[in-house]
Amino acid sequence: MSSAPSSAPLFSRSQRRCHLLLLLFLPAPALTLEKLCQLNGVAPVVARQDIADVGEEIQRYHQLELHQMVDGSFRIHGTELDRRLCLIHWLRRALRLSQDFVCEHFAPVLRQRLKVLKIEKALWDETNLQALIQHCSLRLARDFSPRDRMFLQIFMKYALCQRQNALFNDGQRAWLAEKVERAAADDVIHHWQKRCHLAPDVSETDFWTLLFSLIHAPTATQLEHPQAVKLMQSVEALIARFEQLAQTTFRNRAELTQQLFTHLAQALDRSHFAIGIDNSVALDVARLYPRLLRTTERALEHFSRNFATRFSAEEISLVAVLFGAWLMQESALQEKQVLLLTGADAALEQLLEQQLREMTLLPINISYQDVVHFQREGAPRDIALVITPYAISLPLFSPPLIQAELPLSRHQQQRILQLLEN
Repeated sequence: MSSAPSSAPLFSRSQRRCHLLLLLFLPAPALTLEKLCQLNGVAPVVARQDIADVGEEIQRYHQLELHQMVDGSFRIHGTELDRRLCLIHWLRRALRLSQDFVCEHFAPVLRQRLKVLKIEKALWDETNLQALIQHCSLRLARDFSPRDRMFLQIFMKYALCQRQNALFNDGQRAWLAEKVERAAADDVIHHWQKRCHLAPDVSETDFWTLLFSLIHAPTATQLEHPQAVKLMQSVEALIARFEQLAQTTFRNRAELTQQLFTHLAQALDRSHFAIGIDNSVALDVARLYPRLLRTTERALEHFSRNFATRFSAEEISLVAVLFGAWLMQESALQEKQVLLLTGADAALEQLLEQQLREMTLLPINISYQDVVHFQREGAPRDIALVITPYAISLPLFSPPLIQAELPLSRHQQQRILQLLEN
């Protein structure tokens, strides 16, 4: 099969990266650049860039390292737990983006590996696995989607191939011991041990407890389990704390509570097991909405302590975005448009912009216009406020204009807030 690329790519960039990651998790044969070029239908330069991108992503989100060995093959290095968490994420992504590849190039190799290891076929026979998955569905009172059933079936085969356990620290074990998914995980491991006559393995029960939790988005409609009740109470306290700090009240608390319940349940799992998320949101929120971020961070302090964890800057930013969206919805306001008039002192303009963003919880959009251009042509449409650190004469028609002296006086701050939040 030629490695020369066709005129049109066989696979998208996202699909190629999924293929690469799955190939790295196969026991044999070792992944080489040539094999990757053949399977993805790309030139070596594209394959190398895909390798670099995947290496960067798994290091950022899963603390794993991708190395090229002396024989030219590629290997993932890291703990067994981080490796499995990485595979959970990428296998689910691959089933969404490139299911045919999973069925043709990943799952068959696992079946062959199980035969080589002489694992009893009754354990990995697809009919029996489907029955085990259905048992877990009933045990958890959850309807697995067809894609999640396929994921579980493939991942169970992968797990049966492994000879190294995923290890957990004391805090992680305590977190997992309280989860509702524990009973289904116990059943999976008991079933396998009974067939293989193995000793009980608490670490594998821990892992399957975590896996069942990670593939589930809980809702606040069923609160029979103590951990769910605790989360609901903590979410309600979090909202009350945010309202106190922000000096505001959410009218539609029920929907906000539901949304935060689902989001924070998943965020707690990510936090306890150091699963990273995209940091671009965190950078934007820190720059554009510093007061909203700071308020959210303070509101989350007690919540985090209540669950013996600490949220990353990225996780805090996502919660801030949720609060910010609800503040906008509750106030029935669109993002206010602010025009900052610029001149010769860029540092002074940046300081003024930062003070503006520090003042309000609500999102604002700041655009820029040269002072001379403004005096000649006025402001664009839909501008709520014009502000500048320079003394200027007003054009004939303009929105409210504030000539700011830094630091902003209390009177100017009150006037700005009145224009932006009313």
